[in-house]
Amino acid sequence: MSRITVLLFTTALASPAAAQDSAVRSAADAFGERVGIEQLGLYNEGQVRGFDLNNSGAYRIEDAYFSRAAPINDPVLAGVGVRVGVNAAALAYPAPSGVVNYRLREPAARNSLTLGGGVRDYRTPTVEANGSWSDAGGRFGLAGGIVWRPVARWGAGTEGDAVDAGLVGRLALAEGHVLRAFASAYVRDYDGDYAFKSADGAVPPDARRTHEYSPVWARVEAMNANMGVLYDGELAGWSVDLAAFRSIFDTERTDFTLVETRADGTAEATLFLSPPKRNVSDSGEARISRVFGTGPVDHLVSASLRGRRSEVELASSLAVPLGPLTLATDVAPSEEPAWSGSRGLDVVEQVTGSLGYGLAWGDRLQVRLGVHRTRYEKDVLTIAGVRTRGTEETMLYNASAVVGLTGRTALFGSWVTGLEESGVAPQSATNRNEVLPPVEAEQFELGVRHALTDNLTFIGALFDVSKPTMGIRADGSFGHVGQVAHRGVEGSLAGRLGEKTRIVLGTVAFRPEVSGPLVEAGVVGDRAAGISSLVANASVERQLGGGWSVDAQLSYWGERWADSRNTFKTPAQVQLNLGARRSFELGDHPAQFRLLASNVTGADGYWASPSGLLWPIGAPTVRALLSVRFGG
Repeated sequence: MSRITVLLFTTALASPAAAQDSAVRSAADAFGERVGIEQLGLYNEGQVRGFDLNNSGAYRIEDAYFSRAAPINDPVLAGVGVRVGVNAAALAYPAPSGVVNYRLREPAARNSLTLGGGVRDYRTPTVEANGSWSDAGGRFGLAGGIVWRPVARWGAGTEGDAVDAGLVGRLALAEGHVLRAFASAYVRDYDGDYAFKSADGAVPPDARRTHEYSPVWARVEAMNANMGVLYDGELAGWSVDLAAFRSIFDTERTDFTLVETRADGTAEATLFLSPPKRNVSDSGEARISRVFGTGPVDHLVSASLRGRRSEVELASSLAVPLGPLTLATDVAPSEEPAWSGSRGLDVVEQVTGSLGYGLAWGDRLQVRLGVHRTRYEKDVLTIAGVRTRGTEETMLYNASAVVGLTGRTALFGSWVTGLEESGVAPQSATNRNEVLPPVEAEQFELGVRHALTDNLTFIGALFDVSKPTMGIRADGSFGHVGQVAHRGVEGSLAGRLGEKTRIVLGTVAFRPEVSGPLVEAGVVGDRAAGISSLVANASVERQLGGGWSVDAQLSYWGERWADSRNTFKTPAQVQLNLGARRSFELGDHPAQFRLLASNVTGADGYWASPSGLLWPIGAPTVRALLSVRFGG
């Protein structure tokens, strides 16, 4: 099979990042890469091209369909990559606005244990252990780790404790048959969350850095848990891929304080008290595929069945008035109340059957076509005691092509439709916790990939992603306010400049336009709120002598409308991160020291969000970690 055929009929972007030690080295492009707690690129696993992926469901684990209730934690991950443009052209089940793929750790060829510790962001002490073990024949292996933060601090000023743990197992059942399984959990307990909201249509004065605005009794107690099993095999010339996952988000408490501020710094605070709730999402996929060769052309045929069932517990929030304050003071002391209210349940079942076809003609042409029939059922018992049911059946499609013009240059284009969740109304809305109906999204894209050198690649694309949009309406409720279309251009330049320097440069500029009756009536503005229409990111890493390397990341986010009426904005932000890394021997054992300073320019202010909430920008911070590997 030719190199270009492999690119079409597989979807791996890079080698497992367990062997990598930086996001810059792991990134194949500038569209989003995370390795451990290092993140770079234009997008991340929650937001791509201005859209919230938590609602789109565009998540995969090793390219297998994954419906998540909670993100997967670091000890089981080799890395996380965002796939858009040409790097999404080979996906069997693409999604509008991109796909996030979680890559699992693999047991290493040699057994090892890495112990580490130091200080993470905001003076958080941490103790870490990561290991890999395989039997003598390499048939069975384990990889995983644990991260313990006995005193965890976050940029908002919240403080508590947290622990991450996870394990991945790999078993070679026979030649060409591999079974993998994983389980992970992230448990944390800390002071209550808070956010700001403008009460007078103006950006408030800066909040105090790393200061907790919740009452002293407010708490958040939560757990993320994910587990799954994957099988890859070959049967009579057919590739068989099976996967099943369970994702859990479990909360004992989620106390949330809303601080409604004014331009003069005065405010009113209200805490929303919620009872224990649990979200569970089960998902699975069964896929078969086969490649047939007819002369210079290779053909791929595939069929798959994907399904999910999610149960989201709903509950009313008890509003607890905390009284007046200023951004320079704290809320007045108050008694901790007991929750009282009503409960509900949101259940979604979705089944999707797919047929796919792919074609690869040497380095000249790649084509991918897919048709998907999906059945979506929703059964909701609202907190008002009203039960609603709905069923939607629809056809979804995807088509993509990559045309090789020369050995270094290729054009690509794609069209994708998808069914996406709309989520629930936020705490700041009058209809808080209301479940919103799904919407259908559509994406068109046209771009070019050009290898400037053997080690440096440029990717550029024009895109148009459209869907119904949600926002705060004139009556204070959160719901459908029209159609939104993000039309723009993005570019990525990634690779090596010589033997010692790696770069990842990216920029995206788009027009987030809202249309519909509410816009025409002047109820909402014609620009989407909480979105920067211009984002740029530049990351560079330089190898020095003596085992040292240095790195820097400069990021720019354009101004954002802070409300759906388009009456005021939060300003543009520039942030600079600087880091250094040294690999050396410590008592005959490989060791590494990592130092990273974030937001060294001291950028402050607020991030505007689509929900109308304002989140304070994290203060400058430094992390310093030392790790030592035994064995391996």
